[in-house]
Amino acid sequence: MKAIFFLFLTGIILSCNKKTAEVIIPYSEASYKVIVTMNWTSPAFSVPAGAHVTGLIGLIHTKDTSLWMPGAPASAGLEDVAEIGDNTKMTVELDAILLKNKALSKFTISPPPVTGTVETNLVFNTNHPFISFASMIAPSPDWFMGLHNFSLFNDKVWTNDITVNLVVYDAGTEEGNVFAYNNPETLPRQNIGLLTPENGSVLANGNSSIAPIGTIRFIKN
Repeated sequence: MKAIFFLFLTGIILSCNKKTAEVIIPYSEASYKVIVTMNWTSPAFSVPAGAHVTGLIGLIHTKDTSLWMPGAPASAGLEDVAEIGDNTKMTVELDAILLKNKALSKFTISPPPVTGTVETNLVFNTNHPFISFASMIAPSPDWFMGLHNFSLFNDKVWTNDITVNLVVYDAGTEEGNVFAYNNPETLPRQNIGLLTPENGSVLANGNSSIAPIGTIRFIKN
């Protein structure tokens, strides 16, 4: 009987220790210099007259929320960003996530030139180590670049310096393989996915794949 009780008590202690080890992560904050660099140039891409990207609108958030995800439908906010470069609805969606305490802050980064760079600073913490954002590739039907649920805190360590490719996505909301606005609506709506040379040949410029159109670099201050 004593042996059974001892095993039961040991199991409880081990279980409590396991839960404690899983839960306790020392709180910390990290400030990052963020550098966005565009490389929308020929021959990797076709470059139409008036080529530009819109400001990067996004969120610093927890792991249990998202702004957009490949394989999922675009929100009304993302649709407007991707189709017309309008952030109004997206801002409302960001505010709703903030009200649920699932985000630390929202941000907008100035649009870089198509062969240029912009810089800013963003602050993260261990409760909010993820970043998501979107920016329209314009002119286009519904193409955008961005990051989704990208964490700078992994294995209990803040990333020191990392550069991430910015690829082009199709929001799945508007038809057209053209450098133009005001195209027919996609019916039925498609999920967000990578833009391919098949549905984005005007951007691919005859290449067999669509290269990253830029990069974003995070340098811990």
